[in-house]
Amino acid sequence: MNAADNARACASLQWVTGRLFELMGGWVALVEDPEEAVWLATLSRHLGGHVTSFAAVMPDSVLLAEDREVTPADPTLAATLDALVDTADPAGVGAALAAQLATECGEIRDKCASHADGSLRRAVEFLMIDLASAEKNRLRPIAKIAETFRMVTPVV
Repeated sequence: MNAADNARACASLQWVTGRLFELMGGWVALVEDPEEAVWLATLSRHLGGHVTSFAAVMPDSVLLAEDREVTPADPTLAATLDALVDTADPAGVGAALAAQLATECGEIRDKCASHADGSLRRAVEFLMIDLASAEKNRLRPIAKIAETFRMVTPVV
């Protein structure tokens, strides 16, 4: 992975973890089952913590200014996630989004070069640990989500 790929991955991960933190935190009030509410609140809190992790490992160079811009990986992602604000199944949608993010994090981790991308790799692995610990047999991938949009900028 080159420096621009690294910066784009950090930026898109920073954006998506922040947006999922907001979404899932908002869904807590919509859930009637206390166990699901706690699950969403916990996952939301963990995702929020990763925003600063990805900001901290972002390559710092004026030459990467465009690549460092914290934006959605896909132009339609923000609108797609915004449309989910009032979902009827917050826990199910949250689980599907977490599963998609875990899959994409695995792709990023596998592209990281140990000698150059160690900080990003560690940050991604910590995010994957939080996503896996939140799983509790709930992470049900929904094919439509995976086919509709990417949540993290793909590494070339």
